[in-house]
Order: sequence, then C-alpha cells, then structure tokens
Amino acid sequence: MSDEEWISVRDRWLSPLLVAAEEIVELHMQDMLSFGEPISRYYRKYQQQQRIRVHGLLTEAVQHLFAEEGEYTVYLQALPRESYKWGERWAKEEIPKEVLLEAMHNLRHHAYEGIRRACTEALAREELLSRLHDVLSVRYHHTMRGYLASKDQKISHLHQQKMGVIGQMAAGMAHEIRNPLTAIRGFLQLMRKSLELEAPSPADRERFAKYIQICQHEVQTLDKLVTSFLILARKNEAANSRNEIVELHPLLERVHELTMHSLIEKDVHLSFHYSPEQVRVWAIPSHVEQICLNLMQNAIDAVDTNGIVRIHTRFFASESTVSVTIEDNGCGISEQRKKHLFEPFYTTKEKGTGIGLSVCKKLVEEMGGQIEIYSTEGQGTRVELRLSAVVPAEPACLAR
Repeated sequence: MSDEEWISVRDRWLSPLLVAAEEIVELHMQDMLSFGEPISRYYRKYQQQQRIRVHGLLTEAVQHLFAEEGEYTVYLQALPRESYKWGERWAKEEIPKEVLLEAMHNLRHHAYEGIRRACTEALAREELLSRLHDVLSVRYHHTMRGYLASKDQKISHLHQQKMGVIGQMAAGMAHEIRNPLTAIRGFLQLMRKSLELEAPSPADRERFAKYIQICQHEVQTLDKLVTSFLILARKNEAANSRNEIVELHPLLERVHELTMHSLIEKDVHLSFHYSPEQVRVWAIPSHVEQICLNLMQNAIDAVDTNGIVRIHTRFFASESTVSVTIEDNGCGISEQRKKHLFEPFYTTKEKGTGIGLSVCKKLVEEMGGQIEIYSTEGQGTRVELRLSAVVPAEPACLAR
C-alpha cells in the first residue's frame, strides 16, 4: 500500500481496532486467570499490573500497524532492541518462563482473531494481519532472547557465588578439622615412641591416660563440628511437621543449668524476665535447646567479668508468636561484622569455629521461626528469637 492508502485505512479502521484491543485484553486476562498453575497464580497476584502492561503493549502495536511505510520500517528496526530490554526486565522481575511463553502465545492468538473480526475490509485486513505477524514475531523472538540471556547471566553469577561459598566452607572446615587431628596425631606419636623404647611404667600409664582423655575430647569436638556441618548442608525439610508443643520456661531453666559453670567462672549476672502468660511454642525441643544454649553462651563470652546477661520472653497475641530475647552488655558488634554473622566459619572469637550462628539460623528456619541480631559496638548485643505460639484455643494434646 502507498502512504496515502495507509492514511485512508487508518482513518477508517484505527478507532475500531483500538476498541477491539480492549476486548482482546479482556479475553487474554480471562484465559490467564483460568489457566493452571503457576500462570493463574501469577496473574491473580499481579492482575492490575498485567492488565495495564498488556493493554499498553497492544495499543502501541495497533497504532504502529497504520504507520506510513517509512515510519513503520523505523519502528520495526527499533523493535528488536526494545523487545530485548523488555525480556531482560521481565527476567529481573522473576516472571516464570511458563507464564511469559503462555502470555505471549495467548495474546498473539487473540490479537489475530480480534483484528480479523473487527476489520471487515478484505484488503486492509490482509495488510494489517501481515504487519501484525511481523511485529509480534519480532517481539516474541527478541523478548525471549533478552529473557533467556538475563537468566543465563544470573545463573552464571549464582554459580560463581555458590562455588565461592563452597570454597570458603571447605577451607574453614579443613582448618577446623586439622587442629584436633594435629593434637590427636601428636599424642599418638608420643605414646608410640614411649612404647618403642621400653615397657610403659606406671608414670607412663598415667600420662597415657591423660593423652587418651585429650584425644577423646578432640574426637568429640570433631563429631560436633561434623554434625553442625551436616545441619547446614541438609536441604530444607518439612520440619514443621515434626514440631510439637514446647513449654519454653522449663526449657530455658535447663539451658541455665548447662551454662552454670561458665556463669560462675566469669561471675556473670544472669536474670530472667518471663512473660506473665504461660508460654508455649510449636517447635522441636532439641532445636530450641541447642539454639538457646548457643546464644546464651555467646552472650556470656561477649561480656567482661561481672557482666550482665538478661533473658526475656514475651507473647504477641496479635501475631500468635513468642519471642525469646537474650541481651548482654558486652563488647557489641561492628556494622561491618554484622553483615557476616550468619556466614559459616565467620567468627569474632579467638577460639570460635564460626559455625554456631549459622546452625542456629538453619534450625530456626526449619521450625518456621525467625532470628534477628541487634548490636551496637561497645554497648552490647540483643538477639531475638521468634517462634509460633500455641494459642489457648488450640488443644494442648495435639502436635502440629
């Protein structure tokens, strides 16, 4: 068609096709909302945004179908770059690939059918459908190019991060394993040399007993380290199904008994401030005990002699949660160090392994809880653990 003919076609058919575009958008939204998962779920969640976005793209395409030849050529040449950027944007917005593919396929189908119905003039309809085919084909191809390229880039970046974390964890694990192994090997060599020279005397036997006790302690250290490492390495399980009702205050008293030696040794003042309500949570008892023991020991380690550690529990009825707060007036943590607190093998302690907080976070998440650390350098640290509360209306005999 000549430019004059396109102007004539535009005058006759642009308005009807813009009206048809409204109907196309509605049909598209109905299809997507009634589709199976994950497409319908995504469209329900972002229904208004998708409607606006689809309407904008379709209206723009319809308007350019009536452009004069030169203007249409410029538009078609610019379309690949624009579509590629749209693909990158959708990838960054985490739109699932299935949603994007089905959305473009469905919209293409309804656009063809809608224009075919709306334009009753055979020659004009043929030319418009030809241009629509070119526009949608270019947009489809380059949108997917941008989307997949962005996803590939993200996958590559995540892989590099993953390998970096694996390398860091392997180096930390090797270091922590090597220390006790060196001690065990040294004491075994001493005992072997003594046995090679002469039969062991009573003094040797007594010395060997001490060596064996040290070796046993180092083996226990290795066992704890490997157990902690396996906790970090295991996949997220449906631990909520193993949750049961836990009486929180008696459990905290047991943890208090386990830390008594450290409290006496540093003359630390520990105080409990319990919620007046009976505090019960949905949790795994061994997990909660391990977490609270680790956090309480961290607080004791952080304070000086005659330091203060406070334990608070609180019931939040509106959120159906219970908080356990462990607060100390110790050295605190710098802003720089706070960023790395939950990273495996990152530690600020001279003799720490750097795996305790990582394990705590993992165990808390397995129970569906949360853990937050608030700290000011030179003033102290407050750690808040949140768990699901057992509300009074729920039967106490049932486990979730």
